[in-house]
Amino acid sequence: MTLKRKFLMALVGLVCFMGIVFSGIALSSVHYLLGHAVSYVQQGFTQQWNRSLTSYYIEHKSWDGVQEYINRILSYGPRPDETAPREADPFYVFDINKTVVGTSRSIDLGKSLTQISDNDKVSKQWLEIKVNNTTVGYFWIDNKTPPRQNRLAESIGRYIINSMLIGVVLTTLLAVLLGSLLTNRLTGPLKDLTFAVRRVGEGDLKTRLKIEGEDDIAMLGNAFNQMTEQLARNEEVRQNMVADIAHELRTPLAIISGKLESIQEGVLPLTAETLLPIQDEAIRLSRLVKDLQQLSLAEAGKLPLHRMPMDLHKLLKKILEQFAIEFEDREIKGELFGESLKINADSDRLTQVFVNLIGNALLHTTSGGKIKVSIGRWKPKVSSEEGEKKTGGRKIRAASAGDVRERPEEDNDKQLEWVRVTIEDTGEGIPTENLEHIFDRFYRVDQSRDRETGGTGLGLAIAKEFVQAHGGEIQVKSELGKGTYFSVFLPINF
Repeated sequence: MTLKRKFLMALVGLVCFMGIVFSGIALSSVHYLLGHAVSYVQQGFTQQWNRSLTSYYIEHKSWDGVQEYINRILSYGPRPDETAPREADPFYVFDINKTVVGTSRSIDLGKSLTQISDNDKVSKQWLEIKVNNTTVGYFWIDNKTPPRQNRLAESIGRYIINSMLIGVVLTTLLAVLLGSLLTNRLTGPLKDLTFAVRRVGEGDLKTRLKIEGEDDIAMLGNAFNQMTEQLARNEEVRQNMVADIAHELRTPLAIISGKLESIQEGVLPLTAETLLPIQDEAIRLSRLVKDLQQLSLAEAGKLPLHRMPMDLHKLLKKILEQFAIEFEDREIKGELFGESLKINADSDRLTQVFVNLIGNALLHTTSGGKIKVSIGRWKPKVSSEEGEKKTGGRKIRAASAGDVRERPEEDNDKQLEWVRVTIEDTGEGIPTENLEHIFDRFYRVDQSRDRETGGTGLGLAIAKEFVQAHGGEIQVKSELGKGTYFSVFLPINF
C-alpha cells in the first residue's frame, strides 16, 4: 500500500472516528440537559398548582367547589400536548382527612386514599397544602417526566444523528479532496527522492534533487544532494587514487621487470651493480605501500599513536641537525627559534611530519636562502564562528597561516593550551591556485618533476593526517618568489 493511500485512509478514519465521538458526546449532553430542563418545568408546574390550591383554600376557607375550580383550570389551561395533566395523567386533591375532593378522574371523586389505585405511590409522592403553616390538604400529580423526556431526547437525537451523518459525509469528501492535494505535495518529493536513490544505486552519482522550500522534506533533499556530492567526490578520489597508484607502481615495476629480463637473457651480468637498481626500486615500492597504509589508517581514524611527554624544541633541533649536511652543501641557512615546550604526542609521527615539511622547504629553496623554524605557545582569540570547520574532533577557525585563529572552549569548560610550529622558507613559493591541493594524495605542484625530484606526492597528505590525528591542524600560506609559510598547531595536552 502506498504512503498516499495510507495517509488518505488514516485521514478518513480520523474524520469518521471524530464524528462518532462528537455524536455520542452531543447525544449524552442533550439527554442530560433535557432531563434537567423537563424536571425544572415539572417542578415549576407543581409549584404553580400548589399556589393556586392554597389561594383557593384561603379564599373559600374550605375545599367546597374545588372540583369545579380544577375543571375550569384544566379546560382553559395548557394544551393536552404540553406538560399539564391530561385525562391519562391522574391528578388528586385530598382534604385533611385524605379524601379526594378534586381530581382529573371523576370516578375517584369522594374516595378515600385507600380506595384509589397506587395509593402507596400517591402517599409517598403527594405534597402538602399549607395555610399559615397548617396543613389543610394534599395534592398529587402523576409525574410522566421520564417518558416525555425520553421521547423528546429520541427526537432530538435522531435530528443530531442525521445532521452528524450529513456532516461526516461532507467532511469525509472534503478530507479526501484536501488530503489528496496534501499527499501529492508530501509524497511528490518522496517519489522524486525514491527515484533518485534508485539512480544512485545504479551508479549515477550525478543525480540531484530540485529543492523547494525549507521544510523537513527539503532538508532531506539537501541531505541527499550533499550525500551524492560526497559520494561523487569520494568516487573521483578513488579513481584518481587508483590511477595515481598504478602510475607510481608502473615505473618501478617496469625497471625491475626489464632488469630481470636482461639478466635472464644474458644481456646483463648477474653482479651487485646490476642488482642495485632492482633493490632501489623494491625499496621505493615498499616505502610507497607503507605510506599508503599509514595514510589510509590516519584517514580512517585508526592510526595507532604512542603518546608520551616529549620536548618539541629538542625534536626540531634533532631534525635540523639531520639536515645539517644538506644545509651546508646547498649554502642554505637553517635557524631554530623558540622556547623549550613539552607536549604529549607520538614523537615518531611528528618526526615524520616535520622531516617532510623541512625537507620540502629545503628542496624548494635556492642557494643562499634561509629556512626558519619557530616554536612557541599560541593562544586563540575569541571571534565569530564564521568559517569554522571540524578538525580532529574540534572546531577550528580556518584562517591563513600566521593568522590568529579561534578554538572554542571544550565541553569540560577547560581551554586547551596550544603550541604553534612554523616552517618558513625563502624559496620559489607555491602558486595560489595550487595551495588548496597540496595536501591531496599524489599531488605535485610541479607536474614535470619525476619521482626522484618530486617524490610520490604523499608526504604532505600524510603530514596533514598525522597532525589531525593529534587533534591539531596544519595550514599553509605562500607567495611566488618570496617563499612558503607552514603552520602546525598542536594541543599541548590532548
